[in-house]
Amino acid sequence: MMRLTQHIAWSGGGTVLLAVVLLVAGCAREPEPTVVTDPATRQLVALANRALEEGEFARALALADSAARRAPGTVEPLFLKGMIHSRTLQLDEAEQAYRRVIELDPDFPGVWNNLGNNAVWRGAYQEALGYYARELEIAPDPKPWSSIGRIYQELGVVDSAAYAFEQAIALDSSYVSAYLSYARLLEEEGAYERALALVEQAAAHEPESIEVQYMQGALLERLGREAEALPYLEAVTRAWPWHTESHYKLGQVLQRLGREEESRAVLTRAEELWKRQADITTYQKGLTTDPGNPYAHAALATAYRMAGRYDEAIRSYKLALTLEPDNLEFQNNLASLYFLKRDTVAAIRTYHRILEQDPGMVEVWVNLGILYALSREPEAARQAWMQALAQDPTNEKARRYLARLEAGGDS
Repeated sequence: MMRLTQHIAWSGGGTVLLAVVLLVAGCAREPEPTVVTDPATRQLVALANRALEEGEFARALALADSAARRAPGTVEPLFLKGMIHSRTLQLDEAEQAYRRVIELDPDFPGVWNNLGNNAVWRGAYQEALGYYARELEIAPDPKPWSSIGRIYQELGVVDSAAYAFEQAIALDSSYVSAYLSYARLLEEEGAYERALALVEQAAAHEPESIEVQYMQGALLERLGREAEALPYLEAVTRAWPWHTESHYKLGQVLQRLGREEESRAVLTRAEELWKRQADITTYQKGLTTDPGNPYAHAALATAYRMAGRYDEAIRSYKLALTLEPDNLEFQNNLASLYFLKRDTVAAIRTYHRILEQDPGMVEVWVNLGILYALSREPEAARQAWMQALAQDPTNEKARRYLARLEAGGDS
């Protein structure tokens, strides 16, 4: 779920809404979903789910549509369509899909929770609380409780937030997200020792989690335990070289440990990262008002790329391409990101898609040849560079790479 940043008017409704949550949480009944039974349709649903997880949003939606046509009146394809639209910030389309699910099966697990998540994105917090409460009628689940806690935290209703996080943990003692959210609440209240105790519980379940390690380091730094904080913060900055807060805290820790030169270097890097993060935040805010603009997603992707956050940049370009699938600039930038991540298979696949639309893009042929050479496919590299020269006989890059290949050297 997105970080809760928007503010809404609040006039004592928190207590009433929490009471509603408590009332309905104990009134669950068994759902009776209209499920897909046809094996071919189930396969389509499975493929669509996989495409969604891989960020192939257009393919996921096409597969979900196919499943819905094969099995009209079943909820899984419609629910999946809602999830896809939610992930691509097409919230009106998502709501339509979820409402259709509710018409068929009002107790389908997850549908009210996802409506709540969409309401949070719009800043409609009280509406979201109602949706999460309705989800808890279906079955006890830590996810809506944790979301309720984050809403109350944003609204400053600390006791209700704490209670909701405690309910989430009580339902699933391994739910790391709830431990971390509760720890952040306590950190905001200055209860650093209690917050650290929660993070240590989270670490028992996911010791390799970078987010958990950051919270450990940050809280130890807050408590003045610099020597203990140091290895956690160093690990986080290595894993997340773009992460502003961990660099800043590491710089502070190094300074207090008397390692002045190292501290200055890390704090200088933190200042650079603050500027990058400011750009990212600006573009993220733009998306809240214009989520259907592919260029807004592409601008955010560029900001992520400049910050070295390649996975998030790839996801943003995929969202842009969902809205404008034939945009060759977006596709070319996506291929470049795959190359930066050393994912030559995905980069080659993306370049081929571009060339299917416009075989005259010389630089794409050149880059495709480089990728084939790196993949130890010299004949494919040769063909790509020859295609580049067929389009532009004066292209020096293609000539140079081809000459090296013919001479038996590296490209």
